[in-house]
Amino acid sequence: MGITEIGEMKGPPPRVSIIVPCYNEQDNVQDCVDQIAKVFWAAQIPYEILVVNDGSTDKTLGRAHFLLRSNSLVRVIDLGENCGKAVALREGVRRARGDVVAFFDADLQYTPTDLVTMISRLDEGHDFVNGTRDYNGYGASRTAFSRLYNRVVRLLFRVDLRDSNCGIKVLRREAATDTIFNYGLPLIVPLLKIRGFESTEVPVMLHERKKGESKYFQDGQFLGGSKNIRDITYHSIMLLSLLAHAPFESMRQTKGLGKGRNLVMSLP
Repeated sequence: MGITEIGEMKGPPPRVSIIVPCYNEQDNVQDCVDQIAKVFWAAQIPYEILVVNDGSTDKTLGRAHFLLRSNSLVRVIDLGENCGKAVALREGVRRARGDVVAFFDADLQYTPTDLVTMISRLDEGHDFVNGTRDYNGYGASRTAFSRLYNRVVRLLFRVDLRDSNCGIKVLRREAATDTIFNYGLPLIVPLLKIRGFESTEVPVMLHERKKGESKYFQDGQFLGGSKNIRDITYHSIMLLSLLAHAPFESMRQTKGLGKGRNLVMSLP
């Protein structure tokens, strides 16, 4: 994987690093970055935006490069090939300079103002703030799959959060290590709980995608299409893997790799 980065941040680190993974989002990436910049400028929150191109085959990379001319707070990371959203976020986390790390999808289904609200919740003592979708932008089948998966996660890991796979998240730097992706994106929430981090959730608006195509669920296809079936299989395996490794993940805290609030987690 030949990773390249364009855009050099000078001066003190920003408060927030916003990571925007992109795969074939040529019609959305510019508007997405512009909306984030406008909201954070108005909120007077020092920020940087890391656009991570995940091997796009359209004009996403070129349009991301164009953003560098108009906003010096944008950095562009090109993975060189399609590695998946988890890898894109991981590489963004590795390069983030902020005390707070935020994940934000490029498809314009989320609203940057919700990010500002979520960041404010960190001041209440939380380490990790997760968005919870209203599902207005999803069809009935996709909503049913998502809610069923979340019920299973809540049952197995006793997690209070209702939407483990929401694409908008905010984490303190100490929680945002590259190892949080070891079991896939949907299991970041229970993994951080096992590691002893305090979390909460904030309702976020979910808009219908207006441009581009969903990279995961295909409406009208059996079980959401072949890629969604593969994802279901993969995440089911990862779920079982996290269950098996939960004692080890909890012990990471005693080695200084977690916050250490809950040294033991009992599982059903």
